[in-house]
Amino acid sequence: MTAVEADSLRAIMSRIERDFCYTFEEGVEKIQERFPHVSVANVKDWETRNFVETKMINGEKRMFRKAISNIDRLVPELSAGRKTQAIFDAVSGAEMVSGVLKGISRETGYDGGHRITIKYTIDVDADSVPAGEKIRVWMPFPTTTERQKNVTLISSSDKVRFSNSEKHNTVYMERKAKKGQPAHFEIVYSYDVYSKYFSQDYMLSHLKPYDKTSDVYLKYTAPDAPQILLSEDFQALAKHIVGREDNPVKQASLIYDWIDAYFPWAGAREYSTIPNLAEYALNRGYGDCGQVSLLYINLLRNIGIPARWESGWYLEPEDVGIHDWAEVYFEGVGWVPVDMSFGLNLASKDKDVVNFYKSGMDYFRLAANRGVCGSFSPEKKFIRSETVDSQLGEVEWNGGNLFYYRGWSPELQIIEVKELH
Repeated sequence: MTAVEADSLRAIMSRIERDFCYTFEEGVEKIQERFPHVSVANVKDWETRNFVETKMINGEKRMFRKAISNIDRLVPELSAGRKTQAIFDAVSGAEMVSGVLKGISRETGYDGGHRITIKYTIDVDADSVPAGEKIRVWMPFPTTTERQKNVTLISSSDKVRFSNSEKHNTVYMERKAKKGQPAHFEIVYSYDVYSKYFSQDYMLSHLKPYDKTSDVYLKYTAPDAPQILLSEDFQALAKHIVGREDNPVKQASLIYDWIDAYFPWAGAREYSTIPNLAEYALNRGYGDCGQVSLLYINLLRNIGIPARWESGWYLEPEDVGIHDWAEVYFEGVGWVPVDMSFGLNLASKDKDVVNFYKSGMDYFRLAANRGVCGSFSPEKKFIRSETVDSQLGEVEWNGGNLFYYRGWSPELQIIEVKELH
């Protein structure tokens, strides 16, 4: 076994142990702190119903650390307390989407655009890398897409090397560590970003038969292991959901509605510890943004509808954080953005607001990835902190990988959002 392979095994085991940090008894106590009336028998029942995730580690049953915060998202008898907040969030979301839609041209599907300026930093803790050793840093950087253009690096703390990775767009920097001193890495950049939306009626009226010999069709209906698979199980499920419907726009809509109805959002384990995120979501009955997005992509590809991953950050001022979504391709329409985890907004009676994220995207986005499990540029030597995606960044030295928030910390700051037109 090589040093890199040994480091990878240690890292995966460490991440599993960190995620399952409570004994079953400790987890029950944590749940009872939130809900005093809950019994051990209740928790055991919820475990069998997949609401509480556990794992045997070294002969001991351990509980997933986020099971405590997920519990009232998943257990029907505990969810009443979240309903008021959910209604408030839905109404607020409907108001935001209504405002976005007002700026979108019905002819082009785009709004006038916004220029967003970002400062992104990574701070490496003092002495987390031995003095004299080289700190290697990759930061997420906007990729150029149909909705994201004019990407400009304004400044950087160090000389940068731009990525040529097809899937993960980054800038790379390196510097020697100094004893007793933290290392601050920083970039400032801007990009233009556009909201986009096509109504179901628009797509149906413009839809053409797929050119099944095209590069787009062949690439984005193919498997991309280990996260995107063509399998009998996925195909059978997708066909069951769509029934006799053979129109790709309607098929994609049915699959979106099915996932939205049956897979509530819940905090996720480290992606690097899960062999296939879509299968995990199916088996558990819930998922976070990345898991349900990959479930959507897998189901579409298995019935011959091109779909792909996109991810980065959600930048709505009151809710900034990393986020994953998808795109689906319809011949005659082009690539259509889809936010699976935002779901249908049933607080509105306007069907465009209700269905916005089924075939649209707001401008509060930073897209840095257009695929999963890709290689970095330059190549990373040790296992990444995030092996599927790339949103926070990566740090390593010649002795191994440094895990995020355990040796270094990232921060994204929105400097300016400026309307273009």
